[in-house]
Amino acid sequence: MSTLSFPNYLIVVFSLGQALIISLFTQYLAFINASIPLAWVTIVDIVVFGNVTLGFILLRKLLVLEEQDNLIRQQARHIQDLEEMIRNIRAQRHDFISHLQAVYGMLQMGKLESAREYLAEVTGDIRILSQTLRLKQPEVAALIQQKAAVAANRNISFGLVIETDLSKLTMRPHNLNRMLGNLLDNAMEAVMFLATKDRYVRLEIREDEQSYILSVGNSGPEIREDIKEKIFEPGFSTKGENRGLGLAIVREIVEQHGGQVRLTSPPTIFTVTLPKAGGE
Repeated sequence: MSTLSFPNYLIVVFSLGQALIISLFTQYLAFINASIPLAWVTIVDIVVFGNVTLGFILLRKLLVLEEQDNLIRQQARHIQDLEEMIRNIRAQRHDFISHLQAVYGMLQMGKLESAREYLAEVTGDIRILSQTLRLKQPEVAALIQQKAAVAANRNISFGLVIETDLSKLTMRPHNLNRMLGNLLDNAMEAVMFLATKDRYVRLEIREDEQSYILSVGNSGPEIREDIKEKIFEPGFSTKGENRGLGLAIVREIVEQHGGQVRLTSPPTIFTVTLPKAGGE
């Protein structure tokens, strides 16, 4: 319930409460065998019926307004994600010219190996962008691009395989981003203590006839068998106090949408299976 509509809900409660009080008072008078004029009974019936009707009309209108307000907020988030994606594309287009100039300079100086390594890194960025554009949800594409950039800043190799557009996914992009964001953040934290050359995170998004399969793997340490189930419990963490909510949120979101999440280790891979719309 939004704070803006709270006073309106109080009006509904007051209207229904008023009708209830009048009704109870009339019942009390009848219980003590008090003489109740017919006019009073008629007025009470009209007031009670009117208040109840008005209360339900207001409640229905408020629920509709609340739903419209939620839709507007979702559309605003959608527009923000689209703008973020456009900014990323423009930035990469601008950077591409600089990359070409850098490669040309290295070739001019005869530094072929340096040019080869530089091109490998640049083409990796382009490949991530092109793969995320396959997705029907720009919000999810923008999140993956942002997480890939975070991984690059932390010197983490980021592998990405997208073989579906998620067009039949019933989960809203907001919840999918919460789930993926927690899994990717968790994976990057797991490899940060490793040497730079050993840091690796991989996201795969695939599908079969009835489901979508999303897996997030990392090159971090093995997760012991005795904590594989506990790791999804709220508050459980191997990273210290006030942690351990991310994976619990992941499981809650997945199960709310009829899916499953499982963990295998080693290598550490979290696999989420989500049903397609219309699937059994």
